[in-house]
Formats: sequence, C-alpha cells, structure tokens
Amino acid sequence: MKKIPYIIRVTSLLALTLGAGAAMAAPLPTYSPTYPSPNSACATVGNFVSCSTTVLDYLASKNYAGFTGPYSFAASQGSLLDTIVVTANNGNILNNGDQVNPSENGFSTNNGGNKKYFFTGDSNDPTNNGGLAGDTPYSWDIGLAALNQKLTFDGAYHQMGIAFDFNNPQNSTASLPIWALVTVRDLNGNLANKYFETQALDLANLFKDPALYVSDKTFDGTGVTTPGADDFALTVGAVCVKSATVSYPSPDGTSCPDGGDLVNTNRASNEVEFINYLPTLDAQGLQAQGYDVMSVQVWMGCFNTGDRGAGPALLNNGSVGPCDTGGYGDIFLLAGAAVPGTNLPEPATLALTLLALGGMAARGRRR
Repeated sequence: MKKIPYIIRVTSLLALTLGAGAAMAAPLPTYSPTYPSPNSACATVGNFVSCSTTVLDYLASKNYAGFTGPYSFAASQGSLLDTIVVTANNGNILNNGDQVNPSENGFSTNNGGNKKYFFTGDSNDPTNNGGLAGDTPYSWDIGLAALNQKLTFDGAYHQMGIAFDFNNPQNSTASLPIWALVTVRDLNGNLANKYFETQALDLANLFKDPALYVSDKTFDGTGVTTPGADDFALTVGAVCVKSATVSYPSPDGTSCPDGGDLVNTNRASNEVEFINYLPTLDAQGLQAQGYDVMSVQVWMGCFNTGDRGAGPALLNNGSVGPCDTGGYGDIFLLAGAAVPGTNLPEPATLALTLLALGGMAARGRRR
C-alpha cells in the first residue's frame, strides 16, 4: 500500500493582493491531512473524489497505519468566514465579498422547511461582488482568475478542495442525494466548455479513476441544467467499515449485513462530514488557455417523488430520495495540497496530483 502524505494546516491571515486597486484578502484555509491510499473512507463519484471525515477518524481511532487524524473541523456559520461559500444554511457567511472579487455570494439553502429540495436556478441567484462577467441566474459563479489567486500563496498554487456539512441532523440514514455540475467557461466562445460532474457511486468499483468519466451535460447560462435520477450521488449517512481499505454503505443506516462496524457519517450542524476533490480540474491551466468563469450547479434533496414538497421533475422522469428534514447543507471551497512545479515548500504536498496521475486507478484494482 502506498502512502500519500498530506499536511494539516490552517493558513494565517497573510494578505494577498487580488489585483490593482483590489482590497487585501487572506488566502483560503488549507485542508490536506495525512492518510494512505487506497482507504475505505474515500470513493469516486463521477469526476469527484469524496472522503468521509468520520470514517477517516474511525480508522485513526483503530490505529490503522497512516491514519493520524483528526480529519473533521468546525463548520459553524462563523467558522466559514474565511472560506468561499457556494451554499449555506443562511447566516452572515453567505457574503463572499470580503474574500474574493469578482464572485457571487453563497446561495441560501434555508427555506423555512417549506421545501424538501434545493437547487441553484430556483429564482434564488445571489448578489454579485464586483463586476462578475458571465454571471448566470442558474449557477453559482466566480471569476477563474480570482479563484486561482485565492489558491496561490506561500509560494505555491494549491488544489481546490470542496467541503460539505449536512448542517442539520437528518433521519436515521442521514443520507442526502446530491448532483453537481462544475462548468468552466470561455466567455468569448472560442473554447468549448469543460464539465466536471458527480455520479452515483459504483459499488462494483469504488475507486474508479475520476478522469474516466465524461459528462454528457451542457450549460451555456441560458437555462437550468436538469439531471437524471441516476446522476445523483448519495452523501451516505452510515458506512459499514470492514478494514482500512474495505467498506460499503449500510443499506438501512442501522445494520451491516455483510459484516463490519457501523459508522454514522453525520456530525450534525457544526462539523464537516465530507471533503471532496476534483483531481482532473486544472483551474490554473484552464485560465492560461483562456477560460474565464467557473459556474457551479447543485441539486440536493428529493425530486419527483410525488410529495408536494418535492422538487421539479428530473430529466428521465425518475425520482430520488430520501428527503432530509430541512437542512440542505453547507458547501464551501478550501485550499488543498500544493501542486508540484509551483515552488513547492516541501515534497509532501504531491498527494492530490498523484491521485490524478494514477492513484485512483490503482485503487480500482482492489476489487
């Protein structure tokens, strides 16, 4: 088993200049903990790699080699002020203006319990911070140059990390269907869009190479992109862990019919449950090619279930569930490990790039 070393660090409030006349802002907090690969806490969902912080902590508590912990961190509203918020359960952290311009504020997922779903494009587009070219009412948008500047600090460029917090306790399975499409766009229209999409977990091959999935979706900013039922990944609420490299989702959230220890991944409102990466998204390289904007669409909750609180029909007329109880989660951006070739401070931060270059393919051979 190859270890892929990471570093845990929360950056100090060192200032970056985001451009001529721009306000000074701190770099993003950095999340890059140490754990071996492959492991039973992480899996591939489309172009995304998703890791359960709770399962990582469980593996550390069992003294499996290479798991040091702790892997979660505070996700209370005030704790997210230094991050870039995509969606949040309301509160003052929705304002990204003190962190990065041009960008959009975060979407509010708090709807007072009136809906069992959330999706970008539901007449809920946030306010812009600065002159954000290419903003659409159907996505969360950020200038690619501004994002890359936020990911560049301490003499290195850092991979983008995506954190997810359930926010509120859910039902006994604590699971929530999520679909996301990240689109990188050239506003001049000279370059074809780049798409990065979630997909349902493949139980026969949990560790697929994320570079192998090719999205069939399109997005030009003029309408909502609608997923099919089989496009949704499930933020699994309970995992049966059999070893450091073998696990499977609990079928009912309460038992492990094939053996293993039941681990509830839900940490409730104030801690991060999942850390996600896009190993094939080279935002810095795409900017150099001429791309301008990153647009993110997210659907969470119940859709087309027949419940009066369920969301709009899906592309293939299927349905997804279970519904949650009203807290639709926080999604926010962090800095991951430093990328090699950008004046790396130390070689330990090669991890995420190694995943993209073949670590995930090696995982797939486990099964």
